[in-house]
Amino acid sequence: MARVLILLIGGILVQAAFAKKDTTVIEVKDETVVKVDGTLEVGFDNNYKANKEITEYNRIGKAEIDISLRPVKKVRAEIGFEYNHKDSLFKIDKLYGQYNFANFGTARFGYMKKSFGLEERTDLGERYFRKRSIINDSLDYFGFLGHDLTLQYRHELGKKWELRGGFSWTADSTRYLHNYSVEYDDKKNNLLLVAIVRHFFPPDEKSVTTYVSSLSFRRTNKLFASEAELTYGTNPYIKRFDDRDAIIFGARVKENFFVNTGLNTLQQLIPVAEAVFYSSDFKESDDYDTQLRTGLTLGFAKNSSFQWRNNYGVIYKSRDGKKELWRRRFDSEVMVIF
Repeated sequence: MARVLILLIGGILVQAAFAKKDTTVIEVKDETVVKVDGTLEVGFDNNYKANKEITEYNRIGKAEIDISLRPVKKVRAEIGFEYNHKDSLFKIDKLYGQYNFANFGTARFGYMKKSFGLEERTDLGERYFRKRSIINDSLDYFGFLGHDLTLQYRHELGKKWELRGGFSWTADSTRYLHNYSVEYDDKKNNLLLVAIVRHFFPPDEKSVTTYVSSLSFRRTNKLFASEAELTYGTNPYIKRFDDRDAIIFGARVKENFFVNTGLNTLQQLIPVAEAVFYSSDFKESDDYDTQLRTGLTLGFAKNSSFQWRNNYGVIYKSRDGKKELWRRRFDSEVMVIF
């Protein structure tokens, strides 16, 4: 009888062991998560350039797809694709791996966008203007922004604070950048302080080190979103060719309003307005640019996933005490956010 009990107990333990193993395999499979996000844009972009007395009529046809893969907990891969009808080709927008080695720490390595102010971080789905501001365009032209091979560390302090530090290598191997940021976010208030340091090693010339920083704040609730950003840094071109520290200065304010209609079809009206001031040589020159933009977005379906956006903007250039209209743009597009 004792032998029978022993055999019976042994069989139960073996079955339990195999059952536990099978359950673990199922749990591992369940951990695999694939998430797809993206935007689709179709429309027209009319760009009137006063200095050339011509108007450019451009068609908009663009799609962005972001794929997030989580094979197991703490490990994630991010892949981003972009398609533009002008190029007729898909290009990789981001490609990196992420490892959460602790509840408070995350490491990323791969091709990604460097962290900067709120405008640079905000996705198109929440930005409402198709193009970013003249400040962002200038910083991108100077080589501070863009997607590069980057090693980045993110550190969370509680649920509201996040620290970031990164090191980037450019494709031409003449520049490398390090990037730091401190962010506070409680869902309603978002405060962000960022700096990017750029080291440039031109052939047969001395190295040039410049930087750019941003202090930005956003207040959000159900009725509106107010945003303000200050940009300050040194101009890398003037530093290299004139050997002096020319100051980059920019200021931007933006206001969004969210009007819920209560209808099943047209669910939201989103008026938006923005004013921008920018100078690439703030202390030594009287030259500066101003940009004014306004727009109206009509949001259809749940969460305004289908949008019709209409935006109008002007850019004025002040040179030698004279102010002139440099560019006027109107764009109208349909956007699908998924």
